[in-house]
Amino acid sequence: MPKRQRPKSQFREVSAHTRLRRRWRKWLPEIKRDLQDLLGRQEIFWELQDIAKENAAILSPGSFFDWMCRSHMIAMSVGVRTHVDFDKRSHSLARMLYEMLERPRVITREWHVRMYRNAPIGEELGHMSFNSSVGRGKSFLPQGVIRADLRRIEDASERIRRFVNKRIAHRANRGAIRRAPRLNELDSALRTLDEVFCKYNLLLTAEGSSSVRATRQYDWREVLWSAWIPKGGEVSNEAQPFVREDATPASRLRAPQLKRWPIGN
Repeated sequence: MPKRQRPKSQFREVSAHTRLRRRWRKWLPEIKRDLQDLLGRQEIFWELQDIAKENAAILSPGSFFDWMCRSHMIAMSVGVRTHVDFDKRSHSLARMLYEMLERPRVITREWHVRMYRNAPIGEELGHMSFNSSVGRGKSFLPQGVIRADLRRIEDASERIRRFVNKRIAHRANRGAIRRAPRLNELDSALRTLDEVFCKYNLLLTAEGSSSVRATRQYDWREVLWSAWIPKGGEVSNEAQPFVREDATPASRLRAPQLKRWPIGN
């Protein structure tokens, strides 16, 4: 079990709560945009897999799809990793929960309910919202709940975090990680981040949603409806093998074969 970063001390002055809540609320739109972008890329990736299943001829040669899968794995892993960064300079979901652990009772029922003053049923809706997120009868968000939510996103993204740290951002010894994350582990981590974000977005802004996944306003597949390389164009089907300028003829680079990317266990 990896060592978890937790506050070594707590600050109980209530006077700082308003400033801190305002600070976290400023982070939320940026975190939301990042998660929406990751969810959008995830959607395109899996829809493209469905397209490939219906037309197996496009899978050979496999260089393009091998490159695409590698790029997807790296980009998504880095994207997930940013949300579990504990650096003080980071505006991440994990950092926000960490700071909440430093400030007991920073999210109270009384403060949350006040955000519903202009709603049709006002305080009643606010109490219902707090009950669903925190628990009936609770007057503040308990530290145990925050700690459990932080553990959820850490557990879901741990293999991804190590993969980015040991293979993408740095090049550690081969034994530093047992294997790369699987595609379903990436999806699971993203789903967990989405769920935890929605919970705290509701508590801090009174904006409720089950997911930040956006509905696409256009069909991204339109780009695939036309041939990419028109006959007679400047880009010839007789592509020349890639050779480094400083390489000898014997060191021509071959495109990697398409591999079966790990999806599940």
